[in-house]
Amino acid sequence: MVAKNVYILFLIVAIYGTTCHELYVNENVVKEEIAALNNEITSDEISNEINSHIRSADVEVTSVNKFIDELHKQFEEEQADIAKESLEVITEDVGTLGDIEVLTTAQGVQQESGNITANATDLPDDASNSTSTLVSCTTGRETVGQPVELVNSTRLLNLLINEPNVTNRHSTADCVALLFYARYCPFSSMAAPHFNALSRAFPDIKMAAVDAMKHHSFNTQYGIVGVPTVMLFHNGRPAAKFNDSEYTLEMFSRFITKYTGMEPHGKLFVTSADFGGPVPSVPIKETDYCLALSWIFILVCGVYFFSKSTWWRWIVETIQNTWREAEAQHEHVE
Repeated sequence: MVAKNVYILFLIVAIYGTTCHELYVNENVVKEEIAALNNEITSDEISNEINSHIRSADVEVTSVNKFIDELHKQFEEEQADIAKESLEVITEDVGTLGDIEVLTTAQGVQQESGNITANATDLPDDASNSTSTLVSCTTGRETVGQPVELVNSTRLLNLLINEPNVTNRHSTADCVALLFYARYCPFSSMAAPHFNALSRAFPDIKMAAVDAMKHHSFNTQYGIVGVPTVMLFHNGRPAAKFNDSEYTLEMFSRFITKYTGMEPHGKLFVTSADFGGPVPSVPIKETDYCLALSWIFILVCGVYFFSKSTWWRWIVETIQNTWREAEAQHEHVE
């Protein structure tokens, strides 16, 4: 009987333990489900809050963009108004300057109505063609067509006197083509007949030639480093330098036309008279005293420095020893 009661008690305890375990498991499952539900609820609330913040931020960004657009429009309108006002002021100033220029031109025409060319060339350089290299030379002079003139320093200074009224190269003034030559230079002699013939091709330009060796002060003044050299002067000022390697009549003619705009008169040819002068076409042998003095100076300096060298001492000692030996042999023979 006792054993039966123990067995029944054991069954009751087992059933109670199983029931408690199932209740514990179910309780844990319920807690997990409740926690999951709470997490879902929390994430939903967070997402809702984030969405609400994003919507409010979008609204704020939109309002800021609208405000910036309005500021840009106002700034552009103000700039347009300022530009219009500046344009009106500039237009008024230009109109005033135009009136002043018209009055000045009218006064100039009244004062110099008889000289249209002078009025045209007295314009400033900016009003003329600033990129043009042409010079305006006087035409129709009384001394046109004369042969080349051989000049000295005094005559050359007179030819190159400038007029103060001529302010730029576009103003009309006398033009001079000047040849720097040397009488003993063969290249100057080769260029001479062609330069002599150039006076016939351009009678309105004064042709002159100067001996660069006798009047060497002009070489430094005008940058002459070799002969022959041809330079074009306008109103006493250097306008251009001939840089071609062929000293022929055709090349001289192109040079004059390039810088004056003048065309040669008639055909270009060299006659037999051009070989006779005025610029000599045959090199003249002259004694160059400066060259002779230079050689003498070089020889004296060479002898002096050689006398201070060891070679000179060796030569002197050798000669002295040889002389003594010769004297000794002569005394022994006697």
